[in-house]
Amino acid sequence: MNLIEVNTGIYKKRINKLKLELKKRACGIFVVLKHENIYYLTGFYGKDSGSVFIISPQKSYLLVNFIYLEDASSSVDRNEIEVILYKKDRLKKASEVLSSLKSKKVAVESSEIDHRSFLRFQDMVERSNKNLYCIAGIVESLRILKDEHEIKKIKQACRITDMAFKSILNIPSRKISIMSELLLAVELEKFIIGYGGCGRSFDFIVASGENSSKPHYISGHRPIGKGLLLIDFGVIYQRYLSDITRTIFVNKNAVTEKLTEIYKIVLEAQLMSIQACREGIRCDELDGIARKHIEKAGYGDQFGHSLGHGAGLEIHEEPAVNSGNRTILKENMVITIEPGIYIPHIGGARIEDMVIIGKNGCKKLYNSKKDFTFLS
Repeated sequence: MNLIEVNTGIYKKRINKLKLELKKRACGIFVVLKHENIYYLTGFYGKDSGSVFIISPQKSYLLVNFIYLEDASSSVDRNEIEVILYKKDRLKKASEVLSSLKSKKVAVESSEIDHRSFLRFQDMVERSNKNLYCIAGIVESLRILKDEHEIKKIKQACRITDMAFKSILNIPSRKISIMSELLLAVELEKFIIGYGGCGRSFDFIVASGENSSKPHYISGHRPIGKGLLLIDFGVIYQRYLSDITRTIFVNKNAVTEKLTEIYKIVLEAQLMSIQACREGIRCDELDGIARKHIEKAGYGDQFGHSLGHGAGLEIHEEPAVNSGNRTILKENMVITIEPGIYIPHIGGARIEDMVIIGKNGCKKLYNSKKDFTFLS
């Protein structure tokens, strides 16, 4: 897979785009530490591997420890990137590489280095008569617009997500009701693997009954029972992630008037937001559409999180779709739209879809039903 992608030149194209951005900022050399960003630029993925990617006008260098050496060597275009082994101290090895480069200005990703390590790295870099400073979010600003290769992978992750959820709906309610939240999460991951996914994109939220009022509930051993069930899950497919939430009901007799009401309001808010979602609308404007509808219904205080977020190599990435973000949505951004209402000791409803922004609307990436759903 990686060799095919290298041959398409997508990583070289991304590095060249980054170099243009660096040139605008008069930055000669850039040090990348975040593993998602290293993958985006090189094709090598080493989660929490401690790898370092150095970009200079002349050449690029990928520094890895022994555990990742073979994988890195086979993943990147060796004509464009030199793979270098470091044994213990990645920053020391990086400073040695930097000392041989011409540029005097060196930037490092600020989000991926603590203050103490930065000062230590700065001291080593200054010994070779160079200046070290921080840059935040420059690779993420490129990642916010997905290219065709990324969109293809995201779409497949979402297709697998749909199939897994459909399989959950096919489990008889009498069987689900006696399962624990954690056991259902395990069953869900089995479906994901069976359909070609590479695992869970985050810790699944399987929240039964009143537990569903906690937006980021941690699933436990509680039996699901015969009431409301909120499932928030996602798939990894070739490093790209999906994210979906559905709220369903295990038994008709457990549905109350209050739960019916909040579900209807949440679904209306979500459909209104999807209808308005297109290139040119600001994130805060889109958030406001759902928020105003929920506030008008009298549940504004029960919708305490943002409407959505970007998704791709990370499950939460830019743009943040919230009331404080004036970022204008552009074609080929991928976001979630997930309004919710949460009432303590009663329950909550959240409905989440992923969409691709288009010029005249957005493309929904899920087919999973979201009408008022009862398990049979």
